[in-house]
Amino acid sequence: MQRPTFSNRASLFALVLLVGSGPAVAQQDYGSRLGTRKADVWSYQPQGTSVLTSTLDPAMRKWYVPAELYEEYRWRQWEYTNYAREPFQRYVGIDLEGDYYYDLYGKFISKGWLIYDHHQDQPEAQLGSSLFKDSRFNAWFSGVLIASDHKGQYHTSLSIGRELRTILTPMTFSKPAFDGLQWDFASDKYEATILYSRINDPGGSHTPNPIERTNNTTMFGGRVTAQVGDFVKLGANFVNAHQSHTQLESFEASLIKGDLTQDQNSSPVSWVELILRDDSPEDGVGGASYFAGGADLTLTYIDGAQESAQEIGFEPVIQGGFERTGFRAADGNEEISVRYDFDSPDFVANARGDKSEIERVTFKLPIGNDYQVWVNSNRQTTFVGGGGGEAEQPTALLVARAKGNVQDNSNLRLLTFDYGLPTATHIVGATIEMTDALGFNVYAEYDVSYSYRMYPNANLITHDAFSGVVGDPRAEAWMVNVSRTAYPFFFFGEAFSMDHDYSTTTVTTGLSPRTGFVEYGKSDQFFEFVDDNDDQDRNADQKRKGSSGDTNVFPGWDENNDFISDFNQNDNRRSARRNEFPDYEEPFLRFSVDRPEFLFGPDMNNNGWIDRFENDNEPDYPYRRDHRGYNIYGGADIIPEVRVIVGRMDERLISANRHNETNYLLTTFDRDYPGFGRLRVFDMVKRAQDNIPENLLQWAYQTPESEGQPLNITDPRLLEDAWHNSLWLNFDYTGVRGLRFINTVKWDVTHTELDSLDRAIRGQLQNEHFFGVINKASCEFDLGLLELEPRWKSEYRHQTRDHATVGERENLTQLFSVIGRYPILNNTHVEAGVEYIQLRDLRDDFNDLNSRVLAVQFTNTGDYVGYKLSTQFGVKFDRRDPENGPARVIQTSFISVFAGLE
Repeated sequence: MQRPTFSNRASLFALVLLVGSGPAVAQQDYGSRLGTRKADVWSYQPQGTSVLTSTLDPAMRKWYVPAELYEEYRWRQWEYTNYAREPFQRYVGIDLEGDYYYDLYGKFISKGWLIYDHHQDQPEAQLGSSLFKDSRFNAWFSGVLIASDHKGQYHTSLSIGRELRTILTPMTFSKPAFDGLQWDFASDKYEATILYSRINDPGGSHTPNPIERTNNTTMFGGRVTAQVGDFVKLGANFVNAHQSHTQLESFEASLIKGDLTQDQNSSPVSWVELILRDDSPEDGVGGASYFAGGADLTLTYIDGAQESAQEIGFEPVIQGGFERTGFRAADGNEEISVRYDFDSPDFVANARGDKSEIERVTFKLPIGNDYQVWVNSNRQTTFVGGGGGEAEQPTALLVARAKGNVQDNSNLRLLTFDYGLPTATHIVGATIEMTDALGFNVYAEYDVSYSYRMYPNANLITHDAFSGVVGDPRAEAWMVNVSRTAYPFFFFGEAFSMDHDYSTTTVTTGLSPRTGFVEYGKSDQFFEFVDDNDDQDRNADQKRKGSSGDTNVFPGWDENNDFISDFNQNDNRRSARRNEFPDYEEPFLRFSVDRPEFLFGPDMNNNGWIDRFENDNEPDYPYRRDHRGYNIYGGADIIPEVRVIVGRMDERLISANRHNETNYLLTTFDRDYPGFGRLRVFDMVKRAQDNIPENLLQWAYQTPESEGQPLNITDPRLLEDAWHNSLWLNFDYTGVRGLRFINTVKWDVTHTELDSLDRAIRGQLQNEHFFGVINKASCEFDLGLLELEPRWKSEYRHQTRDHATVGERENLTQLFSVIGRYPILNNTHVEAGVEYIQLRDLRDDFNDLNSRVLAVQFTNTGDYVGYKLSTQFGVKFDRRDPENGPARVIQTSFISVFAGLE
């Protein structure tokens, strides 16, 4: 290693000081501060402390400044600091800042700053896991550090970041902002990725000290792919998150199954409870059937001995349910509680051991029909309340549920499973991709998830782990996509299955109220391998560990990717007053922006929403959990402008007797006529029998002038047994320069085959429809320096129900407006506009409204210190004359300054 230049400068600076100070010292002794020389190489290896000649002074006085500063910079410790004549300066040059750092073997690494450090020591009394992120991690590197290298075909990169966009596969790991480490390798045939994060506390950048933890939730995962031949790529992937604590020996806890945290294992279980529910409560019948005579509980003690509850006369307390012949039923919203209390006199008097000696509890549950089984205990809690009134509340977790909606007990079984607290979530799977193999493209994926649990016992260091129910410990998910194009024909097919208990969610350990405490009912303590991010922005939709949640979710409504709804483009999040009114209800903007009801697109799950606009509270798997089925379609491009698609979809719920069988025909026509305009005609007809509810959480505006908010939208199930046709026509005339004439027609018709009684129960009409027509025209004129644009828009809609409410609407809205622009100076212009709105409710004159708007705005643009400043100020008057009340005038004045880069 060559001697750094700053050492030469420091030596020269010190030499000048010494020469200037006289002959007091013949030669300065720098020790090893400037490195040690071996031959022609300067080294900074640790040498220990040397003997400095300058410190050989047998005086009693104490050094108030380092001897090095006294010798090199002539700092006098008895002189006070006065910066009147000579201002304060750094006593060390900027090129000498930082610290010396050494590796595991004592080799010098660098002189600078520690940016990131994470290490874990086991066994350690406390705080064995340490994670440090310097403030420079965000300030200098924007929260991302990358170390990469390559040689020939081999490439590798280590990324450390707080918001890494990371995907392994869509069903195993997909996050828009992963806080952790990602190591990647790639060669011509092979690729590999390894992920790691301490997800319970991945570290911050606002503290100068490491964040140390004893109890941790650790996540690691990876994926490996190999190219086989020219067409096939094979892949394998895994993801794991588990609980652990640093007081365990290194190999005492399983890296897959984890172990209990200190709090989880701090005290014995006092009671366990089974809660039986109806898996389809809406039908009110055929819920869980519980046969108490055959139920039992097996206890295993530390010494290996076993005994059953029936043998020792340890009976549970049973509450709830309806008495039936030979069993107890939980129909509809009724629940059955089966509770075993280890503090009860029966257990204390008859059991061979104390509750603290139990290491395993096994339920044997005779159950049938359409059941759900939940489990609870005093060690499975969530803190609720606040202001000093916090209390632990037991939180039940789902263990099993029936397949289908059996109502005759033909699925009666002895359900056997162990009770325990969650310690790990583990997923393993494989993929195969085929590209242009005999003209076909194929993607297939198969994954299995395990949710491990352990029974707490403070007398044990390690615990046995188990997953699911006996004989069925795993949950499966798989998908196959096949496509082929041979112009003019094309084909696509998909098959899929996702068990209802397939899970990519894990619960993390925390600090409050006790170290290692796990809260099973707080969503912000859950960590998702696959985030719910329907609008595909940088923020996960749900509030989870590491994510504050996103209430403004606009899937498909943000085509310009600015993270703001295209139906509310002027929602300036950082302005003094947020704008949450839709643009199609705002003056001047409503001319260009049409309502989402006038859009066209496939609705494959038949819930009344176009698929690409849907938002829900589920992870973004390719397919919904508890669904199994297929979809297949084929078609042809008859001519370049005409495409025809014919297909069938058949899917069913695994846990209930519900299905969706839909046959469909989609026809599209799209053609440009040069010098005239563009004509588009889309039509989709479906014959559907769909009784699967697909409820949504959608951003909606309930009234024309209300602020938007997320609303729970219930699937009206209009296509339970029905025909449906959706027709969309659009013609955009551009034949005259400066003139635009746009016409849109949307017509949806649903004809149900249900009888009148079923329709009355569901609140449906035999013929539900939406019919809307939009016509609008605008023309631009230049009258010297004055620019004018008169505009007209007509909107008619008649619908039996809308997205947010159920009720018939028939409205006609006429809009007339003129906008003018005139330059005042070189960089300043004034704009003025008037708009007249006439809203007519064709069903009820009471809702009629007239509106007049006048607005004036001055705009100045110019360059300032490298930025483009845009300054606007003006005033707007909006007079509204409703039929059902007095007129009112809304006045808005404003002044705003924007700084841009262009």
